[in-house]
Amino acid sequence: MSSNAKKRDQKILIKIAVALCYGVLSAMAINMFLSHANSYSAGLLGVSQLLQALFLQSGLHISMSLLVAVLNVPLFVFAWYEFGFSYILFSMLAVGFNVVFLKFIPTATLVNDPLTNTIIGAAILGIGIGLCFNQGFTTGGSDIVVTYCQKKLHKKVGMLNNLINGAILVVTVLCFGPSRIVYSLIGMLVTSLMMDHTFVLQEDVSVTIYTKKSAAVSEQLRNFVHGATLLHGTGVYTNEPTDIILVCTPKAQLNELRKMVHNVDPDSFISISRADVEFGNYQHYSF
Repeated sequence: MSSNAKKRDQKILIKIAVALCYGVLSAMAINMFLSHANSYSAGLLGVSQLLQALFLQSGLHISMSLLVAVLNVPLFVFAWYEFGFSYILFSMLAVGFNVVFLKFIPTATLVNDPLTNTIIGAAILGIGIGLCFNQGFTTGGSDIVVTYCQKKLHKKVGMLNNLINGAILVVTVLCFGPSRIVYSLIGMLVTSLMMDHTFVLQEDVSVTIYTKKSAAVSEQLRNFVHGATLLHGTGVYTNEPTDIILVCTPKAQLNELRKMVHNVDPDSFISISRADVEFGNYQHYSF
């Protein structure tokens, strides 16, 4: 087996492991913490909790796992059309693990304090979602919408998630009054914070490439998803011409950029620093 094939298999195994990890973490967050605090979680899990509560008022008991599975169907159809099957493959696996573990992990009470339950459950959920985002797939549900909006609007996933969660809170107030939204609001904010903290690959970096083969490097960079700027300079020590290429890219695409530059100029020097993109024509993330 070639080294490329081994790396591909390793990446697949890592993604499967992360999807499994999310399934366990999200089910634990719901069944062991958030459900005991009358707190609604973020995204589609929160929508499922809300619908379950509304159905219970009508005398119908519908399991969380069934609601999660049904609500994900139209979103996966949209994701297949927008991102392709390879994108939703591991997202479907993550949702599948979530549905399974929601069914089998017991609703045990580990902590009695509702605020503690809310914070712990929300933090666990946010970590699980962020881990999936780092591997290039989502946890289904509203995360598909968040990813689409992130690509189009260039906003962090936590902020976009807050907008969706705000809609959940509005419906909660209309249906149940304001008593339930305090812990839900705290939990959603904690989840969004942990998502942004864990999803490190969404952060932008500024890459400065020093090379004496700028023509060859520039030719390679034309195939890169982001643009680049070429500057002409002179080495102070050698007094020789040294060109400088500037690129702004998310961390997720750094390895691809390194390989492209290294293939044509192994002697190039690359400097990386954190950057915050404010505005402009910039496609933030590509799965």
